[in-house]
Amino acid sequence: MMQEFFGKPFRIALLSLVGLLAFSAVGYFFYLEPILLIVLALVTGIASYKKLEWGLVIVFLELMSNAHGQLFFHSVGSFVISARMVIFLALFIGWGISILSKRSVVRWKDERVQLFLPLILAIACGFLVGMIRRSPLDVFRDGNAYLYLFYLLPILHVDWDTIKQRVVLQFLAAGTIFTSIISIIILYAYTHFSEPFLKAVYVFLRDIRFAEITRLQFGMYRIFEQTQLFVFIFGLILIPRLFFPQSKKDRLLTMAILSLVFTAALIGMSRSFWLGLIVAGLVILFSFIFLKRPGFKDAFLGSLRICLCVFIAGLLLVGTVLFPWPHDRSSGDALTSIFGSRLSESDVAVSSRWNLLQPMLETIKDSPIVGNGFGQTVTFKTDDPRVRAIHPDGSWTTTSMEWGWFELWLKMGIFALIGFAVLFVLFVRRISILFSTPKMWLGIWVISSLVFLYVTHMFSPYLNHPIGIGTILMLFIFLPPDLRIRPFAFGHLFKQKMSQPMFATSSVQTIKTKSDLL
Repeated sequence: MMQEFFGKPFRIALLSLVGLLAFSAVGYFFYLEPILLIVLALVTGIASYKKLEWGLVIVFLELMSNAHGQLFFHSVGSFVISARMVIFLALFIGWGISILSKRSVVRWKDERVQLFLPLILAIACGFLVGMIRRSPLDVFRDGNAYLYLFYLLPILHVDWDTIKQRVVLQFLAAGTIFTSIISIIILYAYTHFSEPFLKAVYVFLRDIRFAEITRLQFGMYRIFEQTQLFVFIFGLILIPRLFFPQSKKDRLLTMAILSLVFTAALIGMSRSFWLGLIVAGLVILFSFIFLKRPGFKDAFLGSLRICLCVFIAGLLLVGTVLFPWPHDRSSGDALTSIFGSRLSESDVAVSSRWNLLQPMLETIKDSPIVGNGFGQTVTFKTDDPRVRAIHPDGSWTTTSMEWGWFELWLKMGIFALIGFAVLFVLFVRRISILFSTPKMWLGIWVISSLVFLYVTHMFSPYLNHPIGIGTILMLFIFLPPDLRIRPFAFGHLFKQKMSQPMFATSSVQTIKTKSDLL
């Protein structure tokens, strides 16, 4: 039932996200960031000391609130202390004190860490090669996002039963609602309010690195938040539910939330997200065709409901932009032109990506096996008018590259591609155990979410960012703890009678209590 996503943890998470943004504004405009950082450190440290999972949900909550972890930040010279740094240190200090006081026990062996070993070796190679070739500061600045993988250690020390997993899902639902509504509010503000007010809002959102706001044609704006990725991840839970029987209340709630997901997709105008969502949707479709085989009627009605959600999202977007109070700032024709231009090959972002590709390939050829290390730069020609204003010939040197998979190869060598490929295969291997249980939907969601993340990374790097790494760690929570039940579930699936219901109890896993179901 949809109610499983909207209990007390959901309400706490949603209020916390709103509170974090509100306190961020107060701290920013009244110079209270140091105090807020201290409070955040104490809350995280104490929570991690008492119950490690409490500290981890704070970690995920912060990750969903801001892409760059700077809702609260304080500069000490050229060094910036951010909320994400404070939470990282506070969790490990609180957990460390808990271990020293024998409140917690360290698990020295956990075979699940094997999933990440090839990737960890590739990351170590990126740091080692980088340290040999360039300054440690440049290497750290480029590769520090991978330190987020240290959260794997506390995650492995928590027994993620279905109750705790449900809390994580409710936090994800809260993040979806928060990010979608904030995107709508920012779009409404920028299409309706005066320039002095918008300037103050823009400076605040820019400094905390909350969203990218781009002025388009006809007074329209693109509101892109990297945290919109979590909106799509949650949307992948909802899509399959529209193809199977639900109560009227649950179906309406599912369609309402999915309409918000598609609205965020339209407001963000990220072609990488659109492509990822399409491919992940095809994975869901393929999975249900071979695992469940819905009838024609269910397939038709499910597809119709998804189209209706997209239509509602379009109406919500148009209604936000054209709402006549306090000013009418745009038109329906403008929206049509803008979305058409986002799909056009003449877009500056598209041409810049293609200009970047060849220099990246040439750099990869220099060291295709071990890579060039973190901190490696690439120089290319861009059509971005902001760069042209500084360098008339369009030359630009950067360590951040839009071709995500090529960047991994360039910096960490072929081992990075192998590491992420092995991680994907082992995730699928473990989660496939659920395909012959009532939690089949959970297995399909984990796989489709990984596919979405990997496809999106092709053109918008996320696997080298805390958001992408954090998403993998979040999905890891839902993997079965071991492979003793069944080494691989696919072979068993096709031997089952097709009359077996999707959520029926199987011989592989007996569901004894209601709490065993997510």
